[in-house]
Amino acid sequence: MMPGKHVLLRVPRESDAEYALLRVAALASRLGAQCEDMYFTELNITGSWAYAQQMGGYRFRAQQGPSGSGKWFAVGKVGLKVVHGHTEAGAQYLNFFVKHLGRTGFFVGGLLGEDDHSGVSELPANCRKHMSLQKPRAHARSSSSPGAAVAVATFA
Repeated sequence: MMPGKHVLLRVPRESDAEYALLRVAALASRLGAQCEDMYFTELNITGSWAYAQQMGGYRFRAQQGPSGSGKWFAVGKVGLKVVHGHTEAGAQYLNFFVKHLGRTGFFVGGLLGEDDHSGVSELPANCRKHMSLQKPRAHARSSSSPGAAVAVATFA
């Protein structure tokens, strides 16, 4: 739910970017109105396993054509797939798939691994909708008077 760059996978879990065997980072963007759904619009696959397959690793952008996407490819001991998609309104995005993470022999970090994702899965405060259940009154009355009750609900 949080826009920005996020590490989806990191093998081994505690590795720095320059020493990772595999690192997948994605740019999550809000497409459409301010608080509509989040989509991946860029995907970077790096690390020594990716560099062994392709110099500089792999880079996918939603705005670039789907050439080479939609097919599984091996990076080290895992399988990866990136698929281009678009909404009914025409907004372009990327889907990311991974398989065989258990074959790496390492703990896997990132949002799709064992790292904590609670901070990026919360709806930002400016996107929460609030509704007051207070009954409108015809004449002014102090909120401290008996019988006055207010409830506020937050919707995610």
